[in-house]
Amino acid sequence: MKSRRKPLILLARKWAPLVAGGLALQINLSGCDPEVRDTVLTGIQTSLTGLISSVINAFFLSLQDAGTTSQPVVNAIMEQVHHVQHFLA
Repeated sequence: MKSRRKPLILLARKWAPLVAGGLALQINLSGCDPEVRDTVLTGIQTSLTGLISSVINAFFLSLQDAGTTSQPVVNAIMEQVHHVQHFLA
C-alpha cells in the first residue's frame, strides 16, 4: 500500500502549486475590471501557449537530430523562457 501512495503524493506535490496559483489568480481577478482581467488572462494564455509549443517543438527536433547533444533543445527552451520573462516584465 505504501508504494502506491508515494507516487500519488509526488503527483500532488507537483500539481499543488499550479492549482493553488490558479485559485489565487481566480480570487484576485474576480474583483477586477473586466477589461484588465481579460488582458491579464490573455497575456498568460499567450505566454503559456508559446512556451508549451516551443518545448514540444524542441522535443521533436531533438528526436530528429539524434546524433548531436541536447544543446539546441536547451537553447530553444531558454529562448522561450527569456521571451516569457520579457513579456511579464
